Amino acid sequence: MNDLSQFESVGFEYSKRLRNALKIKNVDDFLKYPIEFIHEKSGIEIKRLEQFSDLFDLYQIPNLTARETELLYYANINSVEELSHRQSIRIYYKLKNIDEETYFIILQLPTFAQIDEWIYFAKMLTKRIKFGLNIPIILFPMVSIRNAIELKNYKIFTANDFIQKEPNIPKIWRHLGNMKKKEYKKLKRMIDFVKIAGVDIYLAKIFQAAKIKDVKEFRNLEAETILEMVKPIQNQETSCIEEILIDTIKEIKKNILEDEF
Repeated sequence: MNDLSQFESVGFEYSKRLRNALKIKNVDDFLKYPIEFIHEKSGIEIKRLEQFSDLFDLYQIPNLTARETELLYYANINSVEELSHRQSIRIYYKLKNIDEETYFIILQLPTFAQIDEWIYFAKMLTKRIKFGLNIPIILFPMVSIRNAIELKNYKIFTANDFIQKEPNIPKIWRHLGNMKKKEYKKLKRMIDFVKIAGVDIYLAKIFQAAKIKDVKEFRNLEAETILEMVKPIQNQETSCIEEILIDTIKEIKKNILEDEF
């Protein structure tokens, strides 16, 4: 599904070198390692690896194929962040020019609706969402690109999609390839956290790292105890997105009670 051989830019030679050096077979394998480490082990030049990294960053967008990812890259859109600021009409005509003026053959140009959808998800991937459940499922730390592709088959792209559809799909975790049942349970608990107004992926990650198992445990703990648990986690961060204060915790606890979790 996310095998490196799908990408023409990677090709057989580089796929083989990555596989032989570090057993990297797919996008998820590649993303496990720093570029400098891959360079050291494979001998592939840094600039080339940075190109691969840009491609794989774009490939996080739901409904974007490997071929479409490469076309966007050659249209000078080399990151999710950059895609989030573009207009569909400009992207369409850039792709049209690539088809007419280069060796790339585009059998069917994407529609404006498709491009609008890519831009929408790019905005969701780069925006901090603290209210609402339009959080792309790929942003949850235990969800690999392979998992996200498999969830796409069930039309599950966001946390809200998961909440609505997961109960009607028996043992869906068995269809998620390399996701273990333990990780799947963690995903469900993290999604329970982001249901709470004011809690986003970042805060949910901090609570999970602090060994707060679920919303029920959070509700039952004293606010001061929670603060003591999360402080060491935040102190270890190189860049803290939001310092969690006692007032933040009290507000979250209040929202849990109001929403009857």
